[in-house]
Amino acid sequence: MHEMTNLLIVFLWFAINYKIINALKTKPNVVIFLSDDLGWNDIGYHGSRHLSTPNIDSLAADGISLSRYYSQPLCSPSRGALLTGIHPIHSGTQNYVLLGAAPWGLPLRHKLLPQYLKDFGYSTHAIGKWHLGFYRKEYIPISRGFDSHIGFWTAYEDYYNHSMSERGFEGLDFRHNLDVIEDADGKYSTDYYTESAVKLISEHNIHEPLFLYMSYQNVHSANNPYELQAPKELIDKFSYIKDENRRTFAATLYSMDLSIGRIVEEMHNKNILNDSIIVFLSDNGGAISGFMENSASNYPLRGTKGTLWEGGVRVPAFIWSPLLRKSGFVSDSYIQVIDWLPTLLEAIDGKHANNGNKLDGISLWKVLNEEKCQKQNEMLLNIDPIWNMSSIIMNEWKLLQGSVPKDISRDSDQWSQSYETESQVKSERINSIVYKILQKGKRKPNFNIFKETRIDCGIHGKPTNCDLTHEMCLFDIRSDPCEYNNVAKLYPNVVQRLWAKILEYNETAVPPLNLPIDPNANPIYHNNSWSIWVYD
Repeated sequence: MHEMTNLLIVFLWFAINYKIINALKTKPNVVIFLSDDLGWNDIGYHGSRHLSTPNIDSLAADGISLSRYYSQPLCSPSRGALLTGIHPIHSGTQNYVLLGAAPWGLPLRHKLLPQYLKDFGYSTHAIGKWHLGFYRKEYIPISRGFDSHIGFWTAYEDYYNHSMSERGFEGLDFRHNLDVIEDADGKYSTDYYTESAVKLISEHNIHEPLFLYMSYQNVHSANNPYELQAPKELIDKFSYIKDENRRTFAATLYSMDLSIGRIVEEMHNKNILNDSIIVFLSDNGGAISGFMENSASNYPLRGTKGTLWEGGVRVPAFIWSPLLRKSGFVSDSYIQVIDWLPTLLEAIDGKHANNGNKLDGISLWKVLNEEKCQKQNEMLLNIDPIWNMSSIIMNEWKLLQGSVPKDISRDSDQWSQSYETESQVKSERINSIVYKILQKGKRKPNFNIFKETRIDCGIHGKPTNCDLTHEMCLFDIRSDPCEYNNVAKLYPNVVQRLWAKILEYNETAVPPLNLPIDPNANPIYHNNSWSIWVYD
């Protein structure tokens, strides 16, 4: 009996000390820059020459641009998948978004990325948008692994007065942890978040690894469709853009680019940049029509936010880090939002996060480092039983099924016009904060790789009819990335094989958790602020 007790004590001692020693090992800092509703054609390195993103472009040119990165079609499902590594069909977030007054949230049974990182001794911080539930205290960021959070809990808000209006309810939604921030009226949210991030980094204890989840409000509409907001001096920079909404969009995007430049600069000043992993991505495609339009562009891709067309789910993304064995290239490997958690954990610990954890995502760290290993060739995009829509990708094939009307097609090429010359674009990039910092570090951003991110729609005529309200549609997205030619009738066996796979996935799905709004959540009952409203 005594021997068993002694063995148990020894085992516990080794277990505890192993965890402490493991946490004390040097770990890379991790920064995620998450944009909101950014479309494929809304970023400089994808070829847009009427918008300006020189800092983002410089990081992408020195990192790995992910030309076949797939998100979820809407905010909450995408954010939940990013932070859990769990597919929305297994978390109950596969339908629509989380409304501010709805009494539910991302299930507490799922461990979040900051909680994993706390096990490795990380200091974890979230800035910006949450949108994963707050009806009970257990669901807010500081209850789910973050040491601090500055930002808002709901889906969107006014960029200046920080109020959120939804389904007839309106109130202030701007917080530092649990405390309402009441002295920021008139302060542009992106500037507030940038200053908060810079202060956090400047005061950070460099003996602890840092995780910063920078979840921007940009470029989501404010409280109404097309209601984008930006400082006048930034809007004036884009006076050559005649469309007023698109001009403001450009300014909103540019403010995020300036923010990223300033944050990277502070990381450099703090001498932590070279020990960091930076990820940039959008949560879903641009809202060119339908839900909360924002004058984005997914050109030449078909579809919009909220759909499973390429324009709704194929979005800008890249990873940058001196820890990558090779950089300055474009990867056409499939990667999806659920893969980030296991990929980052393997980069940090050298182990597969799936060991002992039931994750849907897979680590692609070795793929990104171009090691010889099996690449991902199958991705379930979503199965939504309420909206009756689903899609899967297998090798070159993509099958779509569902209720999306056939008139949701693609935005025009009006935003593909060039208002700047190639030399002007290059000048902006090499004069950006990020480029200058990379040059100081003897790094060489390769802007020539951006040619490989351009999408060629191939040879096509009039789009083949695809009415998802009546039939499933099949596309070869390697040769037809713009989804012009529905080949379902030519390859019925492929349709059957992919549909059978969707049904197989559906057997493992949990029901959507969406609940109706609760009148008790109305901010008028909570000092005119969006607040926790359910207590035990």
